[in-house]
Amino acid sequence: MTTAQIKYLIDEIVDLGILALSFTGGEPTLRNDLPELIRYTGIKHGLLNGIATNGYLLPKLFKENKIEGLDYILISLDYPTAELHNKMRGIKVFDKVIESINLANKHDIKTIISTVVMKNNILLLEDICQLAERLGSSVEIYPCEDIIRDFSNISYQISNIEEIMPDVSQWANQIRILKKKYRNILTDPVSIEVTQKGFGGYPNYHQKTLRCHVAEAYLFISHDGFISYPCKIHPIKRFNALEYPVSTIYNSYEVKEIMKLHDNYSFCDKCRLGCAIASSIPTRWKTLYAKYIKGFIDGGLR
Repeated sequence: MTTAQIKYLIDEIVDLGILALSFTGGEPTLRNDLPELIRYTGIKHGLLNGIATNGYLLPKLFKENKIEGLDYILISLDYPTAELHNKMRGIKVFDKVIESINLANKHDIKTIISTVVMKNNILLLEDICQLAERLGSSVEIYPCEDIIRDFSNISYQISNIEEIMPDVSQWANQIRILKKKYRNILTDPVSIEVTQKGFGGYPNYHQKTLRCHVAEAYLFISHDGFISYPCKIHPIKRFNALEYPVSTIYNSYEVKEIMKLHDNYSFCDKCRLGCAIASSIPTRWKTLYAKYIKGFIDGGLR
């Protein structure tokens, strides 16, 4: 999309009453107009505003632009050392992540380290928490998942994912232990339970604490202006938001019927995506919205 098209959709999002927007990808820092879009979102419209990034281009972005209106940066860091993180990522990005966090601190922008837990880093989580603490960053920690992405008539799945995925019970126990020592861990008790047991399983749900509300709470708008329902992983319906108003799409009969099904789809079985959980918690318990969002940004969520 062009800059003008994205601004048009931001206006539509504001009119719908949405309170927060995140630029993700892919890699959003590849767009030259990202600072302009951040300012339009955070300053002009006052939305809670963040980006999700690998951090590689962030130092350049900070040094060449005045970043205004950005509330937080969700930045990927899977290992506490440059050698291990760079090897997994395939690029020399570790030092740029550290530099990005320090630059964000200088600009009073909150940072959240996003760590994907795998078999070969699960014993390094405390080191990551310590590093995040030294950097003044919060940290969210979720396990690597066996995600099947659906694209039109093609499904994509990593073939050797079982060799990478950690034992989820081990992950859950590790996070519960670490949360007693580190206040900067955002992965909360409900998320731990739902992640451990998973969504779905209709009619005998794997857990009864939380249904997935992602279709109700999130708008996944892709680079081409299409909105996917119920989620970006399994887009059974896609609507062109450049052709139809976002409010019309969101309030359409088709979308409302999808929302009612929550995680009753077969592909929802044992889904434990962090974005689905994070959006479902304040949707399920609306009085927790302010506390949850404040905790997500400020850290110390219990």
